[in-house]
Amino acid sequence: MHPTYTVQLLSSKKIREIPGDWTTKDYLQILELTEYGDTAELSPADAEEMAKMSLADMPKDEAALLLLNYIFPEGTLTKGQLENCAQEMDTESLWEEYPEPDKHRQFFRAASLLYDAFNGGFPKPEACRLELRITSVKTAGRTFLNDPEAAFLLRLLAAGMDGHALLHRLFEKELTGSSFPSAPFIIWETSVVIDGDDHLITVTSSDYWLEAYNPVAVYETKAWEDEVPEED
Repeated sequence: MHPTYTVQLLSSKKIREIPGDWTTKDYLQILELTEYGDTAELSPADAEEMAKMSLADMPKDEAALLLLNYIFPEGTLTKGQLENCAQEMDTESLWEEYPEPDKHRQFFRAASLLYDAFNGGFPKPEACRLELRITSVKTAGRTFLNDPEAAFLLRLLAAGMDGHALLHRLFEKELTGSSFPSAPFIIWETSVVIDGDDHLITVTSSDYWLEAYNPVAVYETKAWEDEVPEED
């Protein structure tokens, strides 16, 4: 028997960048890659500004390729794939459309910096940050809320969407079953604050997946974690 939870949406916010995605160290490394020169005297604010300016001085596809080479570990994508993606980023929302969901988070990271550097000259990246109050109807179910796995959270969220939502259309079998391997690539960030019997959970993902989440009231649903396969 799966535990039952009540879920209340506290807030839903569209964001075009995720705080902390780009650090001063990143900006300095971008400046090195663009052959900016001496960066020793740059303040953090100046390093960010000059990194964006250096990218904006490049052709769009070259700036995109530089960032993709920087953020994707070697061997993640082939040289040809990286070049194709760099050309497509000028018009395509790869953080939503790329066929491999495990790449979406990093495409969003690159897109947010390119959008800023080129003053909107790239597609506007859109993510969604939800703040939820979740309560387990029975005490035993609270354990899963302390450090909720992505599949568990998506099953909670899916109950707040109608059956035509993209999540249902593409992953109904996974939502109702015991294995949802793509879930960790759909949920990008999670944080939990325990408030008495309640858990205040913040979830960040692409708006592509969460735009359909708009429950009109508190709702009740069952949710569960993926089953761990038994070892041979």
